[in-house]
Amino acid sequence: MKYSAVNIGSIELVIAMVLSGTIGYFVISSEQSIWNVVFFRCVIGAITLAIYAYFSGIFKRAYFERRAMLFVVLGGITLVANWILLFASFNYIPFSIATVAYHMQPLFLVLAGALLTKSSLSASLLVWLMTAFFGLFLIVELDLAEISALLNSEEGGSTALIGLLLALGAALLYTVTTLITKKVSQVPPQLVALVQVTIGIFMLLPFVNFSSMPTEASQWLDLVVLGVLLTGFMYIIMYDSFQKLSTTLIAILSFIYPVTALFVDYLAFSTQISVWQGFGVVLILLAVCAVKFNWRLSLGSKKALTR
Repeated sequence: MKYSAVNIGSIELVIAMVLSGTIGYFVISSEQSIWNVVFFRCVIGAITLAIYAYFSGIFKRAYFERRAMLFVVLGGITLVANWILLFASFNYIPFSIATVAYHMQPLFLVLAGALLTKSSLSASLLVWLMTAFFGLFLIVELDLAEISALLNSEEGGSTALIGLLLALGAALLYTVTTLITKKVSQVPPQLVALVQVTIGIFMLLPFVNFSSMPTEASQWLDLVVLGVLLTGFMYIIMYDSFQKLSTTLIAILSFIYPVTALFVDYLAFSTQISVWQGFGVVLILLAVCAVKFNWRLSLGSKKALTR
C-alpha cells in the first residue's frame, strides 16, 4: 500500500505527540531542575542530530542558503523562548491553568495559517477546534474555586494575569516556530532541529545549575532518553510532518499530547482518571477524527466565517 505525504505526515505527528506526552515522566524521574533538564535535552539532542545528519549526508552547502538559515535560527530562538515563557508561567499560575492557556496555540496556528494563506475558516472547523479545547478543559480538571480566588484578590489578580500572559506568549511563540518550520521545507527537518537545539544550548546556558548535577545512573538515563528519543528522534519526525501537513491538521493533532500525558500519569504514577476526564479524551479524539476525515456539520450556513 502506498501512503500519501499527508498520511505519512499524520502518522509522524501522532507518534511525535504521543512521545511528547511522556516527557513529563522523564522530567520528574530525573529529579533535575527544569533548566537543567531542558539544557541537557538540547545538548544530548544536538549530539544525536549531528551524528544522524552526518551519516545521512545532509551537511551540504545547498541547505545553508542564507535566507533559509535566518528563518531556521529565528525558529530556534522562538522555540527556546517558548519553553522559557511556559516554564516561567508555572511560577504564577497552577500547572492546569497554564496548560489550558498554552493549548490555545492550535487556535493561534489555524488563525495565523488562514491569514497568511488568505484562506477561509469553516464553521465546522471552528466547532471541532472548540470541541477539542473543551475536551482539554475537562482533562486538566481546572479548579474553578482556585481560579476565582486568583482573580478576585488584588495581588492574585495581577499574578494570574502575568502567568496567563506568559503562557499565551509561549503559545504564540510556538505557533511562530511551527510556521517557520513549514516555510523552510527545502531544508531537511533533522538539520532544522539540529540548528535550533544548538541555539537552545547557548540560550539556556546561563540558567543551568552545574552544582546540582545528576548523581545516579538512572537520572542520566532519563536525560539521555529525553535527548535522544524525545528530542532527536521526535523533532525529526515532528518537523518532517510540519512540512507535509496543513496548519489545521497540525493544530488538531496537537491535542493528542495532553491525552497521552493523562494516560502516562495513570500508568506511571497511579493517578485516577475521572469520568469527566474520560469524556474529555473522547471529545478530543472525536475532533481529531472529524478534522482528519473532513467531517462537516450542517450549521445552517455554508459560508465561511472569515476570509
